[in-house]
Amino acid sequence: MRIVHLIHSEGVYGAELVLLYLAREQQRAGHAALIGSIRDPATPQTAFEARAADLGLQVVPIRIAPRPTPGVVRTLLRAIAELRPDVLHSHGYKPDILLGFLSRRTRGAMVTTLHGWSRAPRFTALWLYERLDRMAIRQLDMVVLVTRQMLELSAIKRITPTRRRVVENGIPALATRLADLATWNVPPVPAELIEFTARQPTLVAIGRLAPVKGFLSLLQAFALARKRCGTSHQLLIVGEGPQRQALTDCIMSLQLKNEVRLAGYVDGADRLLGGAAGFVMSSSTEGMPLVLLEAMQWGVPILATSVGAIPDLLDGGRRGILVPPNDLNALVDGLSSMLLSASPTALADDFAREQGCIRFSSARMHEEYLAAYKTAIGEADCGVGYSRGSSRAL
Repeated sequence: MRIVHLIHSEGVYGAELVLLYLAREQQRAGHAALIGSIRDPATPQTAFEARAADLGLQVVPIRIAPRPTPGVVRTLLRAIAELRPDVLHSHGYKPDILLGFLSRRTRGAMVTTLHGWSRAPRFTALWLYERLDRMAIRQLDMVVLVTRQMLELSAIKRITPTRRRVVENGIPALATRLADLATWNVPPVPAELIEFTARQPTLVAIGRLAPVKGFLSLLQAFALARKRCGTSHQLLIVGEGPQRQALTDCIMSLQLKNEVRLAGYVDGADRLLGGAAGFVMSSSTEGMPLVLLEAMQWGVPILATSVGAIPDLLDGGRRGILVPPNDLNALVDGLSSMLLSASPTALADDFAREQGCIRFSSARMHEEYLAAYKTAIGEADCGVGYSRGSSRAL
């Protein structure tokens, strides 16, 4: 099968990693997996494109203007026609909107993955794109959700049941992921962070510095829990984003300058979990976060909010501490339990070694996507496969 993945990437985050892991599995299974990287004509090679090339994946830069004009759509369709895919796989709202409203005969069989679900403030540009995306995906041949919880969303319920399914994210084995970092020439973890985590037991939180991640509440809860328990634990927050200054101010006001470190963005950040006293996720909303799968793989103690697929991943609290989102007191209690725990639970270790290697593997993910593609192709117009020699006026 010839598969073209379409993405407009601004970095190497969860959706990009899922795409890379999936495309590599497809390539290993004998399929042709190509990546159509949508970007502005003035943008040089992106970090995502470089990583894909390092894995031996064919990357085709599709340079189009940022505004969705008819000319942009024609340019995108011409690029796709040259690649002659059996199926298009979209990983974001931009390809969904540009192609979703077209007929199947024009664009071919198309699958999209909803890697997350957000609600932007009303009447903003992102809010408009979200509304257009939710209209566009109803026209596609298959909509893939990364969590079962997303099936309950009203916008998803409007999609014909035969054209939606759940495929949980998967990651390679830990040894493979670490080897990938070497292949990608990812630099070692900064020495200053290694020195910081070696001073005292350290909790690690990884994510974009944005309100949805709940880091301001995490700082307050950490200060209260640390005082309650009388421990010397530290907190390391890894990531970059618009709340950096607000977090810096909060750290100073809580007098935690020596105990909390904002590390900024660190490539391959989950390597810091190897020696961590615990991993903390304080988000108010999540889908199926890859970083949580990584933490489970490392077998470290986990505290996370009960949003998205997290309760299922943590088996209702058997594999980690679950707390309600946006509940400071519950977060303080959860952190207090974590600070007083000496080691990971046996349940977490067993899961990382056994069940997690199967249920959340990239190989399993590949097999389930292949089934989704076959269904999408079967439901699309009989002549949609470019590789079958069809031609279209663009």
